[in-house]
Amino acid sequence: MVAVAKLIETVNLCFTHIGKTQPTLQDINLELYPGEIVFLGGATGSGKSTLLNCLTGISPHHIGGKFTGDILYENNSILELSVRERSQYIGTILQNVETQIFTDKVIDEVIFGLENLNISPEIITQITHQSLQEFGLLPQQNWLISQLSAGQKQRLIIACVLAMNQPVLLLDEPFAYLDRGGSELLLQLLVERSHQGQTVLLIEHRRDLVNEICDSTYYFDQGKIHSGTPKTFFPQLSVTSSPTLSHIILQTHQLSWGGYLPFPDLELHSGEIILLQGENGCGKTTLLKLLSGLLKPTTGNIEICGQSIIKKSVVQIAKNIGFVLQNPNHQLFAETVYQEVVQASVSAHLGEELLEKLNLKSLSELHPQSLSQGQKRRLALAAVLARRPKICLLDEITVGQDPQSLTLMLQVLIDFTKQGAGLILTSHDQQIANYLPAKTCELVPYGMARR
Repeated sequence: MVAVAKLIETVNLCFTHIGKTQPTLQDINLELYPGEIVFLGGATGSGKSTLLNCLTGISPHHIGGKFTGDILYENNSILELSVRERSQYIGTILQNVETQIFTDKVIDEVIFGLENLNISPEIITQITHQSLQEFGLLPQQNWLISQLSAGQKQRLIIACVLAMNQPVLLLDEPFAYLDRGGSELLLQLLVERSHQGQTVLLIEHRRDLVNEICDSTYYFDQGKIHSGTPKTFFPQLSVTSSPTLSHIILQTHQLSWGGYLPFPDLELHSGEIILLQGENGCGKTTLLKLLSGLLKPTTGNIEICGQSIIKKSVVQIAKNIGFVLQNPNHQLFAETVYQEVVQASVSAHLGEELLEKLNLKSLSELHPQSLSQGQKRRLALAAVLARRPKICLLDEITVGQDPQSLTLMLQVLIDFTKQGAGLILTSHDQQIANYLPAKTCELVPYGMARR
């Protein structure tokens, strides 16, 4: 029997972020073989994304920090190779896909990566068409990328990376914003790629989603990597009963935007939760932006506590409606985690209580941008809830949460509604509907996807 050579190997890899005394990664020894799909789990902020950054060269070349140990590709050290040089062998999907978009138009984004690999124009045309068709983006090939939904952007970046066909794929929560169809397609493609010899290192909090395709499992705990699956637990929430509906706090009528058919009418009572569901690009984020005043409707009306908000400014609407965006980087502005939550007109006691409940209190003095994506989402939620809105809009904020963090987040949301507030959220995580006492509203796409 012929022994299979290692494709990627880390040797006693250690990494410490700037300003930290304790290493984020300690003595990481990991071997990845051709055709292998490896699952990498661990708590939010445990170092999973940091490991991927070290493998690609982002850390320490671009963000600084102290690095020791070695990284081998086919038994040769790649420490001296730049991010660009490593990309000949390593394809990466980052947690925040918007940070790896380089062009303005959908088709150009796929072409960009292939041109960087010096592929001939006729082959590029063929691969680009095939990739966009595979991910259901051919009708949008000439759109501006800014017109795509988060899920469509996720599909686009996955299409770009898979089109480049590097031997190693590092995927940081690639299922985050995908609908069911997109998730099933990606699972199928990863299996096909592994059969062709590509190596996949996959970060994902929803172990059950990828369980059947993974060959081996590792998880991070206190900076060290361990083989096998840790004991997992599922959220145990104090949901005593379905909410008792009282007065209506939000309702919409014939609401539309951009020339499309109207959205379904919504009616939200105090203490109630509405879960918006639907395929990528069906308009969930657009609807939340209309409710928050960030977009003005083409037709229809929105009433909050019996009063129309159509002619009100975003600032006026924000007195009653809090909005936690898909990308937390777009709404974190303070110098410390504590200051992000305890702002003017916010009770210090309430702010500290939220930080405690969301497992952020120990990070109070850190800069918000130094947190992991999952921690940033919990921080953005705390900052919005601390202002005591009557209604909270949440756009895919459960992404990037380990089971314990998800439990904390959902419990805080349930407590919020028990105080008489209302909640409208989007999520592609099928577990959320089981955990929250929510009624669902399905947005059905029609014709071409919403822009």
